[in-house]
Amino acid sequence: MTDCEILVLVDRLERCLLSNTEFRHQHHLMVAATYLYAADLELAMNKMRASLLRFSAHHGGTRYHETITRFWMLQAENHLDRNLCLCDSVQRVVAALADKDLVYQYYSRELLASAQAKQTWVPPDLCAL
Repeated sequence: MTDCEILVLVDRLERCLLSNTEFRHQHHLMVAATYLYAADLELAMNKMRASLLRFSAHHGGTRYHETITRFWMLQAENHLDRNLCLCDSVQRVVAALADKDLVYQYYSRELLASAQAKQTWVPPDLCAL
């Protein structure tokens, strides 16, 4: 994707112009990498949280998960290269983190299913980050 296409995706998420089925794992990563490319982790995390909460509410859901969101933001931050152009950096993050089950190498399904993990950051129980 080009820089322009990535920014259009981010805009469409922020304005809730995507359906639930259109916004997949790779798109989450693209938005995360874009936010991180322009800001530090905490600012990017706040923006991601706000965008996902708005998107979820727009589609009538309460699917937001704080621990999973922060996990992927941390992973994206570790693979981001701000010395590259946006599209190359985003592509690098998406390629490195394509396996959406990576989270289960760090967290048990039971912990991720807990109300606490959904509402607040919970450290991994299987493997340290």
